[in-house]
Amino acid sequence: MYDRQVMDVEDALRAVDAAMEAASVEGAGPVAVAVVDDNGDLVAFARADGTPIFQRRHAIRKAYTASRVGADLTAFSAERAQRGMSAAEFDDAFVGAAHGGVVVRAAGQGAVVGAVGVQGFDREQDERLARVALAALEGGLA
Repeated sequence: MYDRQVMDVEDALRAVDAAMEAASVEGAGPVAVAVVDDNGDLVAFARADGTPIFQRRHAIRKAYTASRVGADLTAFSAERAQRGMSAAEFDDAFVGAAHGGVVVRAAGQGAVVGAVGVQGFDREQDERLARVALAALEGGLA
């Protein structure tokens, strides 16, 4: 038997709330925030009023991808480009995205416990809001 940290609903909601609050303060406009567990399954989700379906689905896809590949999407995208790989080579139609997704790791263990994905209209803002959600989780996972 072994112990492992997990991301529960309260953790995921805390991350979503932090990102949505920061988006509101920044005047981000339509934005969606998704949090998944270590399997890429959706744990929590929120979207601003008027957020189009593409943004909603892409936030979930970003979180899923970060969780499944075990890396932040900026690093994942750079590595794929360096190796000349496409997301299709992962044999998972839901893997994709290049920014706005961050992996959540267990404190002290380094194991992936989940990921956060943010989709709005600005790449830098998506990345920043994903990191706000991550900061809300650090040190507080169950």
